[in-house]
Amino acid sequence: MTYAFKLSRRLAQSWVSLFSAATLAVGCVGERAIVDPTTPPDTSGTTQPPPPPPQPPPAGPRVGFYVSATGSSAGDGSEAQPWDLKTALAGAGGRIQGGDTVWVRGGTYYAPFRSTVSGNSTDGHVVFRAYPGEPALIDGGRTTSDNFVVAGSYTILWGLEFTNTGGTRYTDAINHNHRAPNVVNNGPNNKYINLVVHDGGVGFYTYSNRADVEVYGSIFYNNGWQAPDRGHGHALYLKNDVGPLVVKDNVIFNQYGYGLHVYTNVGDGLLNNIRLEGNVSFDNGSLATTGTSANLGNLGQPLANNLKVVDNMTYMAPSLSGTNFTLGSGVGLLATNNYVVGGNGISQGTWTGASVSSNTVLPAGQATRAATVFVRPNQYERGRANVIVYNWNRQSSVTVSLDGVLAAGDRYEVRNVQDLSGTPVATGTFGGSSISIPMGGVAAPVPVGLSSSRAPRTGPDFDVFVVVKAD
Repeated sequence: MTYAFKLSRRLAQSWVSLFSAATLAVGCVGERAIVDPTTPPDTSGTTQPPPPPPQPPPAGPRVGFYVSATGSSAGDGSEAQPWDLKTALAGAGGRIQGGDTVWVRGGTYYAPFRSTVSGNSTDGHVVFRAYPGEPALIDGGRTTSDNFVVAGSYTILWGLEFTNTGGTRYTDAINHNHRAPNVVNNGPNNKYINLVVHDGGVGFYTYSNRADVEVYGSIFYNNGWQAPDRGHGHALYLKNDVGPLVVKDNVIFNQYGYGLHVYTNVGDGLLNNIRLEGNVSFDNGSLATTGTSANLGNLGQPLANNLKVVDNMTYMAPSLSGTNFTLGSGVGLLATNNYVVGGNGISQGTWTGASVSSNTVLPAGQATRAATVFVRPNQYERGRANVIVYNWNRQSSVTVSLDGVLAAGDRYEVRNVQDLSGTPVATGTFGGSSISIPMGGVAAPVPVGLSSSRAPRTGPDFDVFVVVKAD
């Protein structure tokens, strides 16, 4: 599923949330499930308070270079003579330095790739960014190695798409490496912004000894494979020895395995200073024939330390069952303002020093309450936002306030995250207040190698959209 969003680098304003549902405080004792309330109080019209302002985006480029799918190591990195991607990822003989942006022109780039170029704390990150309006696809279909490894530091991948068009989605042996990871972080101080990552093994994996990593605004779906024991392959496989590891405002759905998987084995890293914020994760594990996996789960063998789970949204369709949102065990937990719908709600283990409050837990399915709408402006691209709709009373359309996302007179497009390359569900010129988004829904995207998807259709009950400013 190849697509391109129009890009901008201004900072979006604080996020807006309109929500109408019950608030359920979750305690902090031994392992248990938090049951769904059957008659939640009516709090329609309430507004969730905004979080602190987001951090500013990375510094603008000092120099612009170019790569293309037909580029060459003999080029000079100009628009007329671009490099190939491998050359640029190696630093182009020292020409690429901290603060530079490398524009990745549209086309298909066949993996494997390994990035070793680095920026620094003084000059800034080296940015590899999709050229506006041109889909740049990294395809691991011709390799069994990790598709894209970032081994340098102070590097940003921005707006690129990662997939694997080869291989099978089933193995008759229990194999934890049947399908290679799409994106692997093996360096410190790196950022992954507004990517699309699908149909790999694990979507994103980070080594635990690499500190200060951020995954922001990206879309993950259809990752993983089926084995005899369970569905394998998670959207994000998260661990860190020191931190911070920040995973924020991502859209995660329809993996074979978990959505957000905070996990490590004994002797293979720690789970320290991980922050999950503003992500929406739904119907993960729905591709597996052996049952679902959690949309968000902290399940590591070493206990987590200083885990923050804030403002996340999950959904498990009424036709699915199982674990939705599990906080696990550890020392130092903040879990607040999460909105959890369907499945077994929230469960948690044993924590020392936990603050768990103001979380909403509801059963999936039609209900006599107004639609709950969350708008999460993108902190790196002005005019872009995630819109999450829980359409409780199955309205044909919902009204969404985009004040603070778009300016009056802006042209905009709205796309369903399950059909990114399809026709936008809404377009127009922003009048300065709100827009209408139709809630008919679309079929789940078909995984590579299959003829159909096992994942349920979420609309009209629930859907996630991306709003972008159309130039």
